[in-house]
Amino acid sequence: MRTKSLKKRMAVMMSTLLLTLMIVPLNAHAATDVSINWNDVKQEIDGFGVSQAGWSGAIYDLQEPARSQIMDLLFTQDNGIGLSILRGALFAEYNPAPGQFDFTVRPDQVWVMQQAKARGVDKLVASTWSPPAWMKTNNSTTHGGYLKQENYGDYALLMSKFIKEYKQQFDLDLYAVSIANEPNAMTFLTWDSSEWNSTNFQVFLKDYLKQAMIDEGVSSTKVIAGESSWWSEDLIKDSLNDPASAERLDIVGGHNYPIPILNVELPTTPFSTAVSKGKKVWMTEVSKVDSYDPGINSGLKFAKQTHDFMTKAGVNAWLYWTGAIPGDNDEGLINVDKNTSTYKITKRYYTLGNFSKFIKPGYVRIGAPENPKSNVYISAYKDPATDKFTIVAINNGDATAEVNLVPNGFMSGSLTPYTTDDQMNLAQGAAIPSTGGKFQTIIPAKSVVTFVGENGSAPAPQEQTLVDDLDDWSKTFSHTSGLVMDSSNSGYFNGDASRVKRLDGTTESFVYNIPNITSFQAVFYQFSVWDGIAFYVSSDQENWTKLAHASTPGVYTGSKWYQKTYYSVELPPAGTQYLKVELSGSDSWEKQVSQMTINYTL
Repeated sequence: MRTKSLKKRMAVMMSTLLLTLMIVPLNAHAATDVSINWNDVKQEIDGFGVSQAGWSGAIYDLQEPARSQIMDLLFTQDNGIGLSILRGALFAEYNPAPGQFDFTVRPDQVWVMQQAKARGVDKLVASTWSPPAWMKTNNSTTHGGYLKQENYGDYALLMSKFIKEYKQQFDLDLYAVSIANEPNAMTFLTWDSSEWNSTNFQVFLKDYLKQAMIDEGVSSTKVIAGESSWWSEDLIKDSLNDPASAERLDIVGGHNYPIPILNVELPTTPFSTAVSKGKKVWMTEVSKVDSYDPGINSGLKFAKQTHDFMTKAGVNAWLYWTGAIPGDNDEGLINVDKNTSTYKITKRYYTLGNFSKFIKPGYVRIGAPENPKSNVYISAYKDPATDKFTIVAINNGDATAEVNLVPNGFMSGSLTPYTTDDQMNLAQGAAIPSTGGKFQTIIPAKSVVTFVGENGSAPAPQEQTLVDDLDDWSKTFSHTSGLVMDSSNSGYFNGDASRVKRLDGTTESFVYNIPNITSFQAVFYQFSVWDGIAFYVSSDQENWTKLAHASTPGVYTGSKWYQKTYYSVELPPAGTQYLKVELSGSDSWEKQVSQMTINYTL
């Protein structure tokens, strides 16, 4: 006779109805309902992107295949994160003297833009760090200085010819050009810079740039203005409130750096004047220049910033500073070594991919609570043309978060999750079916999870479930000799009198043989030790792949014992038919497996 309690049997029956990321929570009251409102339409999304302005050589100078691999990683949908905007530069060296133009002097930028275009990027933009020195009050491209009044027309001509020549010489259609990069930056900067005030922008737009672009036949190219180093539209308000200037202004840009000296970031608020005038708003640059953190903490930091700019500021586009940059620093998503033509990918690359890979230009943001529970942040988007939708969830907390995603105004049969955390990089999980009008999910600690689905889609295929109470070895395929069934000390185990444990501190495992395994969950009792647990899958018992997992918070059961449920957050490879549960660590008794639930298809 089996010795499991009736209470536990009922819990097991309930769990068999659920798939990966959809387990019945041990503390079910903690689950939070989050309504996704299909008809509450917010801003249109123009895309997500990066700059290579001044750093195109970081990719161009690499040997193949590295440089093409990096371009794939940044801009392709299948092998990368599908960025849709590339920001380059309008260089002062294009116009070294009055009447002299040479747009071939930066072949690195041309190559990068052409390669991005070949990978589907249709928003190529360029910002100007400084007009040519001969046009400026300080006769230098560095340390600030203003564009001289008598050279407004020269600079407008340079911007217009740049657009025209890039098309004629290189077949590159520039989506937009920006008048000035960080025009409010301090004059002590050693890199190219130029100062602009509110009146400068207003006069230049209406009296010079508008006609120059018409004369050169490039008036369809959009104009970006603002791009303050901190998040503010103050420098461009006069232009917005002047119809003649506003007519030649399409996008108001801003960066997200702290105010120098004060080291204070301005609030992530909407550009209300720009929005009231019907202009798009882009966050065009941010990074961290004085540190190196390729891990999940940096990834979560910039994911949260992306979330805030989408939900609080309502921006139409969000761009990181550089896609690839030399050296170990936080200025790029990818760090390259020119000497060896090698590169390292950061976690912020993947967490940006949780947005850019699944939210494409033309999507619109829809209603969702921005911060439905502590440390959890949600935003949602839909494609009006296809009815596809995307939900991005960020969990900054140290424990998993139980969230029920509730469709409002639409229906979907299933969601597919893609998870990035310290173990996984955009890892696809098993489909989550709708149950009772909700999608019951668990967001792993310190992670970003993107859920994708389609309005009106059919339910996910019904899966089969094996539940093993681990009263004996009858449902397993094999196990190592150092494992036994333990029935001792049942007072700490909720009446569960049969669990798998090790005899000593060696690494031991047990294996299931089930066709087409799609997900699993495992109930453990642990003595305040949370490591030494791993799960592997295989199609042939010879080649094993470690499968990423997460767990629910521990529920105290007495002494220092806790009950936790582990579950897969990564979809096993197609054809998986072996699942191995591995236990390791120096103490043989501190972790015990109480039950296994395995989902599979026939």
